[in-house]
Amino acid sequence: MVYQSLYRRFRPQTFSEVIGQDHLVAALRNAVVEERVGHAYLLSGPRGTGKTSTARILAKALNCIDPSGDGEPCGSCDSCANFESGTSMDLVELDAASNNNVANIREITANAALGSPGKRKVYLLDEVHMLTAAASNALLKTLEEPPDHVIFVLATTDPQKVLPTIRSRTQHVELTLVNPELLSLHVAEIAQRAELEIDSAVIEYVVERGSGSVRDTLSALDQVVTAGGIPEHRGSVDALINAIVAQDLTESMTAVAETIAGGVDPKDLAYRTTRKLRDIFLAGAGINSGEATPEELPELAEKASEITRAVNVRALELLGQALVDMRQAPDQRLVLDLALVRLFAGTSDLDPGQRSVKTVGQTQPTGAGPAAQARAALGSTRSTDEPEVAASVSDSPLVPPPPPSQQIVSADSPDQVPPEIQEPDKASMELSISQVAEIWQQQVLASLTARARARFQAATIISVSEGQIRFELPNETHRERCEQIKGDIEIALREILGAEVQVELTATQEEKVQTNAEPKAAIEEVVVDPAEFEVSSEAGTTSVDRVLEAFPGAIASDEESNG
Repeated sequence: MVYQSLYRRFRPQTFSEVIGQDHLVAALRNAVVEERVGHAYLLSGPRGTGKTSTARILAKALNCIDPSGDGEPCGSCDSCANFESGTSMDLVELDAASNNNVANIREITANAALGSPGKRKVYLLDEVHMLTAAASNALLKTLEEPPDHVIFVLATTDPQKVLPTIRSRTQHVELTLVNPELLSLHVAEIAQRAELEIDSAVIEYVVERGSGSVRDTLSALDQVVTAGGIPEHRGSVDALINAIVAQDLTESMTAVAETIAGGVDPKDLAYRTTRKLRDIFLAGAGINSGEATPEELPELAEKASEITRAVNVRALELLGQALVDMRQAPDQRLVLDLALVRLFAGTSDLDPGQRSVKTVGQTQPTGAGPAAQARAALGSTRSTDEPEVAASVSDSPLVPPPPPSQQIVSADSPDQVPPEIQEPDKASMELSISQVAEIWQQQVLASLTARARARFQAATIISVSEGQIRFELPNETHRERCEQIKGDIEIALREILGAEVQVELTATQEEKVQTNAEPKAAIEEVVVDPAEFEVSSEAGTTSVDRVLEAFPGAIASDEESNG
C-alpha cells in the first residue's frame, strides 16, 4: 500500500474535527441545519488552516442522504463514502492557478446548469486570486445568480487580490492560524491515532515548525518520524537570545558561529531568533503572542525585564530586515553578522561618563560633538608638525580657543589640575589679520557649502576687531548676494575659531566712490562741418591736405568710387 502523509490520512471529515475555526464551523453548521446555505462563500486565510477541508465537509453535509440533524454528515451513506474516497460527482474542485483563463470559466458556467446525482452541486475554486481579470468578470453573472442546486466556494490565501466585484457577491469568512496549545493537543491526538510514540520535545518542535498551520505541523511530524527524531543539527537560539539580552556583541557573534557550525541555516537561525524576540517583547507587556506555551511565558517575561524595549525593538527591526536581505544575498551569514554589528554599534562596557577618545597630547570626552573632536585632533596634529605661531598685535584682536596642547580635565577628577592647565594669557590668544586670513583660506572655506564657497571666494578680510570680522566684496551686487548667507559664514567661523563672531560685509571703496561721485559727462558727439573742407583764402592748404594730415599714412587717390 502506498504511504499517505499524515495530513491527508487525518484530514477532517466532519465539522467537529476542524480545529481552531469555531466561528466558521458554527456558521456553516447552522446554515445546513436551517437550510439557509448561501449561494457563494469566500474562505480566506493562511495555508493549512482548513479552507479546502471545510468546503469538502460542507458539500458532504449538503448531499448526505441520512443527516444527523446537527449539521454534520452521517459518514456512512453512499454519498458520504463517495466524498471520502474522492469519487463524488457533486463536488467539482478546480485549481484557479492553472485554470485561470476565460475558456476555463466559460466551461464552469456552461456545466453549472447541468444536474448531478446529489441534491446540491458544489464548485470549489482554490487560489481564486490567481484568476485573470477577464476570467473573474466572466464568472460574475453565474456567481451572482447561480442555479438553485449550485453553490460556489472560493478559497484564497490573499483575499486582497480578489476583485471587489467577486468579494461583494460572496459571504467572506476569514480563517486564522491555530494557537500552539490547541495544536499541541491535536498533534498528540494524531500521534495516538497513528500509533506513533513521540515525546513532548517532538510535539514542541513540530508545533514551532508549523507556525499555526495544521498541515505544516503534520508535515513536520512526518519528517520527524521518518528521520527517527528531531534533527540534531537544528541548534538552539537561546545562546544568541541571551547574548542580545546582555547586549554583548562578542557573545552574540560566538553564538552565531557555533550554531551555524553545527549545521543550522543562517536564515532559519535569524527567523527563529526574530520570533522569540517578538515573544519576549509581547511577554513584557503581559501578552501571549499565541505561539508561546504557558510553560514558556515566565521565562519570556524574565528576559523581557532584562532587556530594554529600545534594544528589543531595534533587534526586531534589524533581524527582520536581514531576513529580507537574505533572499538575494550570496552569503546569508554575513547579512546576519552585519545586523548584529549594527545592533550593538556604539555600545561599550565602560560607563558613558568615563568613556573618552584619546588624541595626541589631549583627552577629549565622547560627549563632545564630532566637530569638536575633529578640531581637537587637527589641533594636536598641527602642534606637533608646525612651530607655534607667536601672537602679533593688531588693532583689535580676536580671542581664539585654547591651544591644542592644553589638556581637558575629566569631570571625574576635578581636583587633579596640572599646574600648566591655567587660564592662558589673553595676549597669547590674540590673532592678527594675517592669521585669521590664513585660517579663512585653509579651513573655513573648505568647510562651507559649494554655494557659500563660490560666493565668498572673492571676499577679502580687511579688519579684525573684537568679535567682528569685516569682509570686502568686489561690488555692491556681490555684497547683497553674500548678505543672504552671512549666517552660515558666522557659524563656520564660530566652529573653527571657537569664539562668537559677527561678520560685516562691505563693497570695495572704489565702487563706493564711483557710486557716490557725479555721473560722468556724456561723450561729446563730433559733428563734421562740410565747410571745413572748403579751400580757405587765408590758408594755403586744401581740405584734402587737412584729411591727410588728420590720417597719417593715408594716400589720396584721384579715382572715383563706382558705388
